[in-house]
Amino acid sequence: MGFQLWYSKQTGIRRKGTSFSELQDIFIENITTKYIFEPLACCKITDNTYEVKKTLIQRDFDTLGVVDNNGQKLGYVVREKLGTNSIEHYIEQFEIEIVISESTPLSELFEILLDKEYVYVLSRNSVDGIVTRADINKPIVRIYLFGLISLFELHLNFWITKNFKGETWQDILNPVRIKLAENIYKERKGNNVQLTLLECIQICDKRDILRSADKFREDFDFSKSRFERLLKNTEKIRNELAHSQNSIIANLEWTEFVSTLKSAKEFLVKSEEKIEKKSITHSRVGKGESH
Repeated sequence: MGFQLWYSKQTGIRRKGTSFSELQDIFIENITTKYIFEPLACCKITDNTYEVKKTLIQRDFDTLGVVDNNGQKLGYVVREKLGTNSIEHYIEQFEIEIVISESTPLSELFEILLDKEYVYVLSRNSVDGIVTRADINKPIVRIYLFGLISLFELHLNFWITKNFKGETWQDILNPVRIKLAENIYKERKGNNVQLTLLECIQICDKRDILRSADKFREDFDFSKSRFERLLKNTEKIRNELAHSQNSIIANLEWTEFVSTLKSAKEFLVKSEEKIEKKSITHSRVGKGESH
């Protein structure tokens, strides 16, 4: 538990697949926007504007690409801007600030969509796709987020064990919360001899425990209110993922959702750095070196 989760107690070597950077690398190098964008539906420049707008409303689309009679893309139209003139009067160009590459990492997509409902996707030198905030609900994105939040929780466990001797963290919680954790522990114990009570408490409990740890908050530059907000929002996202809700962003404003993920990643980066330092110290002590 704790330190041993990341490093071998005998060798001091980092265990493969336990770092945030490895999780990020998977979704930067291999899993990109290519796997979630939708083909950009198009109308012809000769189509009737009223019928185009009707189609957009029926399909709940905000935008369509526009092609000429040869299928060559001319730009796009936006539903709310369509009036009574012909389609050509409403064509807008694909400017660089609203177009991303299909190779854009999923991990970067959240902030790209921070002030935009959607962006167009460049694929094979042509704007052929569109990705929206709704695409964040797709399974492959959920996998990334679940991995991120699971790692976040593991790091919280680590710092609880570092800031509280034994199980003194229990003194922080309401007896009702301890009882709930004990019930979960009994249910999950089975043959899992390494399971601990700490692994059976909820994120809200970990929030209350670490919020009271002044050294932890000082080390990570957290105020009590900022830390509480981060964990409350993280728990909301985690619950949406765990319960397989149709939308994992329904209970948070988009800006809050993106801010929470950014803060969680920043915490993991800083936590990784501190754990690395501890591993070096641990290794030296194990070899009988001074430090």
